[in-house]
Amino acid sequence: MVVRLLLALFLAPTVLGAQYSRDRISLVLRGEEALQRQEIAKAIAAFREAAGDTNPRRRAAAERMLGVIEWRFFHENGRAREHFGAALATQRDTAATLVEMARLAIAEGRYRQAVSLARVARAAARDEFVQRAAILQLGRAVSEAALAARVDGEAPESPNDSAAAGAVAGLSALLRATPGRGDESRLLLLDALVAGDGAAAARAVRSYYLIDVEPGMRSQIPAAVAALEQLLVSWDGTASRGERRRLVAALLRARFPDAAALVAPNGDEAIAYEEFCRRIAREAEEYYRRLLLGQSKPDELMRLYIRASHDLWPRLRWPGAPPPFYPAASDRELARRFGTMIQLGIAGGYYDLHMGHVVAAETRTITQYGHRAKVTFLVIDGMVTNGLQSWAWDEAGGHGGWQRADTVVQVRPIFVEHALALWISGDSTRAAREVRSIALDSAMDSRLAAQDSIAYLPSVAARLRRDGRRALVDSLRRAGIPDSALEPTFIRVVSDLFRESSIIAHEGRHAIDDGARPKLSTEEREFRAKLSEVAFAARPKLVMSSIIHPNIGDATPHGQANARVMLGLLRWMRAQAREIPGLDVSRPLLPQLPLLTDAQLRAAFRSMDPLA
Repeated sequence: MVVRLLLALFLAPTVLGAQYSRDRISLVLRGEEALQRQEIAKAIAAFREAAGDTNPRRRAAAERMLGVIEWRFFHENGRAREHFGAALATQRDTAATLVEMARLAIAEGRYRQAVSLARVARAAARDEFVQRAAILQLGRAVSEAALAARVDGEAPESPNDSAAAGAVAGLSALLRATPGRGDESRLLLLDALVAGDGAAAARAVRSYYLIDVEPGMRSQIPAAVAALEQLLVSWDGTASRGERRRLVAALLRARFPDAAALVAPNGDEAIAYEEFCRRIAREAEEYYRRLLLGQSKPDELMRLYIRASHDLWPRLRWPGAPPPFYPAASDRELARRFGTMIQLGIAGGYYDLHMGHVVAAETRTITQYGHRAKVTFLVIDGMVTNGLQSWAWDEAGGHGGWQRADTVVQVRPIFVEHALALWISGDSTRAAREVRSIALDSAMDSRLAAQDSIAYLPSVAARLRRDGRRALVDSLRRAGIPDSALEPTFIRVVSDLFRESSIIAHEGRHAIDDGARPKLSTEEREFRAKLSEVAFAARPKLVMSSIIHPNIGDATPHGQANARVMLGLLRWMRAQAREIPGLDVSRPLLPQLPLLTDAQLRAAFRSMDPLA
């Protein structure tokens, strides 16, 4: 049976690498947008054209992206290095290119080389985003080498002890600057375990769950974190079998299966389970790559998952002989032991796999326009794979959640990063960058809008985020929140806001529409869910960024729904022009979308909804 998952998509405002630089040039932007739509050939054509530009910085960005495409999508690592070499020859953005070369080295298992490249990139970085990326790659090189040796049974040329200590120091510095970031926290936990630094490992766990899983929901995470903070403090790399088992149990409850495998005693099922997770991740990503190139079929994904589950089954710890294997029994057993959640189905137009671990659950009744749906709401973390599009977007965004029947799922790491990135983007030290980026994008977007009335306009999304962020900060200050508490309060409020709009309202609308007769098309369901997402949002400007997305108008259900939303907004703006201060109907309307207030956005979305 083919299952269609109805998704909440997030284009997260992360900038891990110069390929997502806000200093955009039209050809580079065109290539980036094509990648966001999984149009590989169009992306390559745009980047190749940009690689011939007279501006060395543009050439560097284009060559770097061509190198990334060669190794990620085609496994042509030699060609990738040629493009990286061409990027280095421009003598522009050298650190960003070295970061990508470190990523490639990690993918090839060349961990010492990756450490060397990441160190040079960090020293050469003049941009805080690239410096962060270099530290993350250093951390990944250390942790991947340890996991390859411990879990995969490989004998890699592992980095020396100084690399682990350096990674712990660098990641710790990043977390002191911005507590709660997921990548830093998770890598610090792994690298601290490798380095025998129990205090750093305890800080990493505390930071990872600094933003509450979801207050009031059923969750074992708070108790697991409290236990880990006690157990990890004494970790120095040496421990008895009993101490290791207690630590493994707490790490698994906290949904850190990779960390559990690093400290588990030989033969423990935690090692077998992490090997299974890593196998699933590798084979799913290879399936995604081949599917995008037209070299794979959907049934291959189901088969590879069943094979991996079958191989894991006898390696689990049983009181006697393992019971007979069959896929449904395996899914239930993994859920019972590890909190594993597996979802195979069509998401975003592709048959793919979502696999993570449940960290919280509750039953909720969702009400919209007098219609109700009772759902099981799950929050998952410890993602093994988050679907084809999340992989293809390469850290520039991800699937934020989905709905199937009476279950609604939220992918916690996407929302945590989104909330943190929104706060970081408003830092006073970044104000000049934001002003420059919006100005550059606005000038280009005016030309794009004149050619296509519903084109993806980065400046519009950026201005909506900026205005929404400023309005929220102002409201918190008016409510008496002191500056010392402003950051954690802002992050908590934004996290709650996006959960209620992008997951509860959006996915809840899917659950309500399940009862519609005649049955709605997937595109119609996505369109209505986006209407609810904004209409029921406490701050509509902040949630608009997932709709102003490069996929506007593409062949996917989300792309078609986004196009309908934009056309509806343009009609509403023309009809209500006199009520929108500053609107000039003689100019393209979409660049003027940020002129709408939150109340006007809410009214515009409700005007398009047949249930309103």
